Amino acid sequence: MIRIPPRTATDAYFAKQGGSRQLDIVFDIDLGELLEGHHVVARGLELSDVGGVLHYEFVPGLWEHEKETKGPFFWYWMLSTEDDLGTPYDDDNRGAFDSEGKTAAHGTRYLGGPVPHEARRLRVNFTPAEGWTPTRSWCRQLNIALPGGRVTETWTDPKRDAR
Repeated sequence: MIRIPPRTATDAYFAKQGGSRQLDIVFDIDLGELLEGHHVVARGLELSDVGGVLHYEFVPGLWEHEKETKGPFFWYWMLSTEDDLGTPYDDDNRGAFDSEGKTAAHGTRYLGGPVPHEARRLRVNFTPAEGWTPTRSWCRQLNIALPGGRVTETWTDPKRDAR
């Protein structure tokens, strides 16, 4: 676990949107080191009829030279989504991130479709970047109660799981 920095990178992203968008469910959860040398901090969900979006930050931000030494997609951790209604969500893992961040860099990852208003539970599953095995505990799942947004986490501990 790291000391989670303020949501500055995410707030700056929304400020650039001119106030037309916002986090509908806010949380600040360090998911762990889902890619080598960088934690993924989940900041919250944006829910719309167009589709759900997870907003996150890389902490620290990514460095340009890492693409040369670690490969072009070393940062590509994965997520999948499911809800209590059995809604089909795409698993194409589309999104984007700010490659200019220093302390933290904002990113988005689409949940794979809109979350139905009738859903009462949303589960977001995480997988570390291909070729990377976290050496410390990491969050493999967020269970989000809807509409309020109470979040519980499920963690994987590599030391305990290796036994």
